[in-house]
Amino acid sequence: MKTSIAFVALLCALLLSPLAAFAAGGDDAGYILRPNDTISLAVYGEPELSVLVRILKTGESSFPLLGPVKVTGMSLAAATAHIRELYAKDYLVEPKITLTVAEYAAEYVAVFGAVKTPGQIPMPVSGRLDLATAMSAVGGLADNADADGNGIQLIRASGATSNFSKDAIQGPAGRTQLAPGDRIVVSQSANVDKYVTVLGQVHKPGQVPFPLKGRFDLINAIALAGGTTDLANPKRVSINRKGTVKVVDYKELSQHGDRPYLMQPDDVITVEERRF
Repeated sequence: MKTSIAFVALLCALLLSPLAAFAAGGDDAGYILRPNDTISLAVYGEPELSVLVRILKTGESSFPLLGPVKVTGMSLAAATAHIRELYAKDYLVEPKITLTVAEYAAEYVAVFGAVKTPGQIPMPVSGRLDLATAMSAVGGLADNADADGNGIQLIRASGATSNFSKDAIQGPAGRTQLAPGDRIVVSQSANVDKYVTVLGQVHKPGQVPFPLKGRFDLINAIALAGGTTDLANPKRVSINRKGTVKVVDYKELSQHGDRPYLMQPDDVITVEERRF
């Protein structure tokens, strides 16, 4: 019986000792406090001292009796110990306090430009967010339509910049870690609203949209214009590129698909009429 009583007494002493008295949120004990976190202070036996406060941009929070106390940059456990020491110094005898994070400050990475849902992405509490996850969070490129798959720029909060392609992000580059304040900007394709004009002996003369991915050849351009008519001269197709005209043999190009004639935006293609 004496042994049991002694054990209970020892257990109570441990539970009520100053070292056991300042709880720091369990698994969050190592969390580093930062501005805009909301923290909850509970003082055992002193309900009027319990308070819910936000950490200001100055790094301080105001506690009853103590006034402003700087806690930013301290771990939750260290802040708990510090506040306990302040109360013990002038106000309370062996205070028993609990300090927890009621609400974590929201920090963001911004994603703008040609993505499906541009905006800000909250940083996880863990502080770990990579480039691929951020792009996935905004839905990826804008339907792969007007986005430039090679024009993805990461602008660090420090001002440093890096460029990535969509394919690179789907690989190892996608694991690039981001930090609060970083920005991702996806450029619009340089070929948005660009055209090739096809005239002459085709079924649907007029403007043909230039592919956003940038690769476009003569055969595809004429095909999108409905193909050549019966009056076309397939050996004489002229391409006017910024005032310089070149005549090519469309028939020969059609027979040798391994030698495409690549187009540029604003080229004017004219399929000449056959002379009888």
